[in-house]
Amino acid sequence: MNWDLNGLVPIGPGDRERLEALAAVHALPDCECSFANLLLWRDVYGERVLWANGRAVVVETVNGGVHFPIGPYLEPPELRRLSEALRQAGFSGDFYSVPEAYCEMFSDVAAYFEPVADEDAFDYLYRLTDLAEMSGARLRKKRNLVRQFERNYPDFTVEPVDRGRLPEVCRLADELNAGLAQSPFLAEEKMAMAAMDTWFEAAGLGGLILSAGGRPVGFSIFSPLPGGVWDIHFEKADHRVKGAPQKLVVAVAAELLARGGVMMNREQDMGEPGLRQAKHSLDPAAMYRRMLLKVKI
Repeated sequence: MNWDLNGLVPIGPGDRERLEALAAVHALPDCECSFANLLLWRDVYGERVLWANGRAVVVETVNGGVHFPIGPYLEPPELRRLSEALRQAGFSGDFYSVPEAYCEMFSDVAAYFEPVADEDAFDYLYRLTDLAEMSGARLRKKRNLVRQFERNYPDFTVEPVDRGRLPEVCRLADELNAGLAQSPFLAEEKMAMAAMDTWFEAAGLGGLILSAGGRPVGFSIFSPLPGGVWDIHFEKADHRVKGAPQKLVVAVAAELLARGGVMMNREQDMGEPGLRQAKHSLDPAAMYRRMLLKVKI
């Protein structure tokens, strides 16, 4: 196969249909295959895509990272040839976000790459029915917080996000982020959220705003993945309003169930202890285990 890296181009709004068709080949619940994520974070990471040989190869030009090709699996010898072409072009020869199933399917992958489990990058998957009802013993405390929120704020509202409400969403994000330790990631997230103003409809985004006491106290932005999975791209709630984060999760789960969803992907914890604890506290049904393939030189 020919892998001409001169064909790298920015992903654009017109690419949604073919990207989603390629992602549907294996129907993985992988947030890194989300068209919305690729579009919103495009300028943050300098993402470019090579459409070649019936696959999409996403390259992050800011850091040289390369996503595992989206579409039919390449056998390890051909994946190694792609790796060599990428290295010659100045990119990493390693592949990020490799499905664990790929490493299990091809016994010869270890001849070309070293598979490494990337635990900080595992996606957290939840059954929507569990979250909509906060069912089960492990979610009992959160169920109680939801009830307390509903008692304290009987006038609460849950409303859809459209383009006209994006400024409200971004203002709330800025307000809540101001109380956090500042980091490069928050600056990158702000840039990705600003891109919603351009790509909201093209990216297939939807969302909800939770309000209480006459003001917004939380929001969630989401889009569909294959197989009835919904990806949560951005979600924030005011922890000063007791029960607001839990009520927001319940409202989003109910909304996605109404849209025919089955599972929710709340993405990675990036190795951040507080985020990891929060994601585990919602009792995930499964983890999407992505691997890193490090090329053997």
